[in-house]
Amino acid sequence: MGKLKHTLRWGIALFLGLVGVLSILTPPKQSAHAGDPLLAGARIDPQVLSIIQRSCRDCHSEATQYPWYSYVAPVSWLVESDVDGGRRHLNLSHWSEYPLARRERSLSEIANQVKDRDMPLPQYTWIHRDARLSAADVDAVFQWTQTERARLIAESSGSQR
Repeated sequence: MGKLKHTLRWGIALFLGLVGVLSILTPPKQSAHAGDPLLAGARIDPQVLSIIQRSCRDCHSEATQYPWYSYVAPVSWLVESDVDGGRRHLNLSHWSEYPLARRERSLSEIANQVKDRDMPLPQYTWIHRDARLSAADVDAVFQWTQTERARLIAESSGSQR
């Protein structure tokens, strides 16, 4: 029994040491654009912007706020993969750089994802309970997407004359 305890202790120490080394070698990437505003150029009510900052920012912008566990491998790899995927799909820090058609399409996608409760992802809201959207939050974001999309369409129609 004594030899088994000794081996188990060494195994646990080795495992923790390996996790520590991997965590140091693979910290989350901090963006040079972390201070850039979200949805620059969009007309957005401060209440809706607050909802988006609370529920969407960490995966869909350069302003990700990494919690302590995102610095510990292998969880750090999962977090980084989710953030990279979210940013590739839609990066709210680069909103003003997107072509008009992409912004219009993104607004439709935001509306659908929020209305269908597909976003934010359940694995995110399970840990970040404040990111959950209430019915009022869903309605506010949905209404904003419709208003902003109509504004963009009207602007693009006016500029084509």
